[in-house]
Amino acid sequence: MNNTLLRISFILILFSLLVYAIPTFSSDVNTNIIKKNVQTEYNKQEECLAKNIYYEAAREPYEGKMAVAQVTLNRAKDPQFPKTICGVVYQRTKSMGQTICQFTWTCEHVSAEKNEYLWEEAKYIARKALTQPIAHSIIKKTNAMFYHADYVHPKWKKENVVLKVGRHIFYAKV
Repeated sequence: MNNTLLRISFILILFSLLVYAIPTFSSDVNTNIIKKNVQTEYNKQEECLAKNIYYEAAREPYEGKMAVAQVTLNRAKDPQFPKTICGVVYQRTKSMGQTICQFTWTCEHVSAEKNEYLWEEAKYIARKALTQPIAHSIIKKTNAMFYHADYVHPKWKKENVVLKVGRHIFYAKV
């Protein structure tokens, strides 16, 4: 009889431990899955921003790279543009049967080979832009959404000039 009571007590204790441990274990697994998914998505958005900085402004001054990052972030927050950084960077529109890329490099064949120093700097700036409230104060304050190189004369140039940094001219919405 004593053995039976001991076994029943042991089973009840074991059952109690399982009842309390399983939800915690399940919750930890779900939390880890969510953290992994969030980290994966963050890494993807950071990579898109770094590529945009690199291909748009690799040889521009540091301030110009930060300004390009801020324009990209400004667009992601504006309802007229896609909601994600990757969506903004790779956005394409149609006009009179022609595909228009928001950032020229996304429609051109760009080399996968990168200048190691400039690529690391672009990744650093992307990380900084994503983890600080403001990447470039003037571009943020004016909500600049557009820019082009000073040697290009686009048809859309109807916005207000906000700033010129290096070879880029930045514009705010009218």
